[in-house]
Amino acid sequence: MASRGTTETSKLKQNLEEQLDRLMQQLQDLEECREELDADEYEETKKETLEQLSEINDSLKKIMSGDMTLVDELSGMQLAIQAAISQAFKTPEVIRMFAKKQPRQLRTKLAEVIVSVLLQKLFI
Repeated sequence: MASRGTTETSKLKQNLEEQLDRLMQQLQDLEECREELDADEYEETKKETLEQLSEINDSLKKIMSGDMTLVDELSGMQLAIQAAISQAFKTPEVIRMFAKKQPRQLRTKLAEVIVSVLLQKLFI
């Protein structure tokens, strides 16, 4: 079954942390090597590093505000449908349909559950 964003979120967090560490180390190295660089090179490198830090900050703000997610709205609906189906299939009626091998009735029940979930989603 798909991770539904869990693995991706973990990887994104790890990548952001690594990038942040790298940029902070770059700033520290830049300060330590300031005497070895000419003024223009120092200023340009520092400016680029600070711009990259600003971009990371903007990405973090988007993630935290909900403007950028790893699980989109359709995946969220799919998760809701799967949860409803999972609950519906725990009923004795559905278990009986499986036992009696009634695929047509099972498909009808599935369609009813999906419609129910979609209607609930529309009215929420």
